[in-house]
Amino acid sequence: MIMDSLNTAETSVSALQHLWKALSLIPISNYVFGCILLFLIFLYNFLEFHLITDIMKGLRGDPVSLTFNPSSEIYEGVASKCKILHGRYLATPWLSSPHFQTVFLNFHGRPPVFTYRRQIFHTSDGGTIALDWLLHSDVSTGAFHMNNTISKDDATPIVVVIPGLTSDSSSPYLKHLVFKMAKRGWNVVVGNHRGLGGISVTSDCFYNAGWTEDVRKVIDYLHREYPQAPLFAVGTSIGANILVCDRFICRRLVQRFYDRALTIGLQGYAQLHQPVYSRLGNWEGIEKARSIRDFDYHATCLVAKYETVDTYYRRCSSTSYVGNVSVPLLCISALDDPLCTREAIPWDECRANKNIVLATTQHGGHLAFFEGLTGDSLWWVRAVDEFLSVLHASPFMHRQNKTHSTSLHSALESSIDQGPYLNVMEDGMVAAMGNEQTTKMAGYLSDEQQMIHGKKNEDIVPAIEESKHDETGAKTDTEQGTTQPSRQDTESNLDVKCPRDITAPIRRCMDQLSRQNRRSMWLLAYIAIVSTWPLVGSALLVVFKKKLKNVLPATWLKR
Repeated sequence: MIMDSLNTAETSVSALQHLWKALSLIPISNYVFGCILLFLIFLYNFLEFHLITDIMKGLRGDPVSLTFNPSSEIYEGVASKCKILHGRYLATPWLSSPHFQTVFLNFHGRPPVFTYRRQIFHTSDGGTIALDWLLHSDVSTGAFHMNNTISKDDATPIVVVIPGLTSDSSSPYLKHLVFKMAKRGWNVVVGNHRGLGGISVTSDCFYNAGWTEDVRKVIDYLHREYPQAPLFAVGTSIGANILVCDRFICRRLVQRFYDRALTIGLQGYAQLHQPVYSRLGNWEGIEKARSIRDFDYHATCLVAKYETVDTYYRRCSSTSYVGNVSVPLLCISALDDPLCTREAIPWDECRANKNIVLATTQHGGHLAFFEGLTGDSLWWVRAVDEFLSVLHASPFMHRQNKTHSTSLHSALESSIDQGPYLNVMEDGMVAAMGNEQTTKMAGYLSDEQQMIHGKKNEDIVPAIEESKHDETGAKTDTEQGTTQPSRQDTESNLDVKCPRDITAPIRRCMDQLSRQNRRSMWLLAYIAIVSTWPLVGSALLVVFKKKLKNVLPATWLKR
């Protein structure tokens, strides 16, 4: 038995020696080639390339998948007439990876070249918003003309564009959309978030995923300033439920890079406004943040008075509001989007709402959708352009305007569900601001600021994009040529102001509820009586005990 074991061991050693000798005879270049091949295979799968699959399909692309309610009039009257939504999408061959598309869009993107007109918009709490305009007349002749204006009775449609997280009007994907809509003959305005677009933060209110009040103020102003012009709104990224992806953004290794990149962008935004953030948030935690969740914990939750990060995500998720959409809405998303993943798409909610059409493609990345051999156009921009054009010519535009003018809250019985949820107290009490139209302007403009209509035409200046991210230039934009607006509070003004004391938020909540729904006041009175009755009842019993002895049984008083 011992001899057999020794022979077996010698045989194994001999076999290994022969194998090693055979492997040593293979040229090193073959090993190098094999390692490179294995690395490329790993990289192909890691970066989710699909070029080989596209070639096997004959470079025809994949059909666009549409999700909608079977009885949807929006689909029958609008989406069904859109050829692009019923076509196919083929990504640019040399960008056949969602990560390549996303990175290429943010670092290059091949945007069209043009110059915005800047308008400074002030809110009642002292905040400043940069509205960057591109008029159809600016691109119709191929040159920028300072004398082009928008008159009060101009019926040209206006498209309001809402940028994504840490994006502004200079972002390539927005410039593609803005230029496309202007070429169609419409006027376009980009409503930059507070503190972006080269504008300093001038109040203690910052934008976040749940802050929709600035958009409401801008749209209300445009409605009043240009009452004849139909308004359309296009939201990207943060309006596409980006924060719902917090559960999935770190699911894979490659997605953690995006989480880190977005965090760096948020830290850069905070750095521009360090004096305010260091006063309202945890500046040390902001600097050490390694994820979006960390940043929201040390900055967003403290500034916006959210109890926890999960509370912030839950209240600001657009999924909760999809079912209440009462206007025609087209949602576009790529299933390989590394940020807004397919798990974050509210499929059932979109299918249940008759006003929503959801278009999904197999590929496209995050806000990219490059197409053509040169990659000089974005598929989603063409799809949005066609959808809005068909919608504008459809009867649904007039039907929605009529409904809006006759009923403030036709979609819901309770007006509290119509507005954005804004934390006004540390214990999580929220106030809902509805779509009520008042005689006061939701936002106001200073007398000497830049205007778009003809009366203030001489103050229009082109936006200087080179200084958009320069803090010094930002201060010049907000301070020069403007006057500080008054801050008088009126009962009919629905503008939200940042709370300065502990009682102001409660007063605003009570005023808002009393204006929007008188039944809410009776409900609050009922709750107040029920909740305080034990204390009040005990006090009354002590005071009137002697008088009640002659009326009530003795057993009741003993209780």
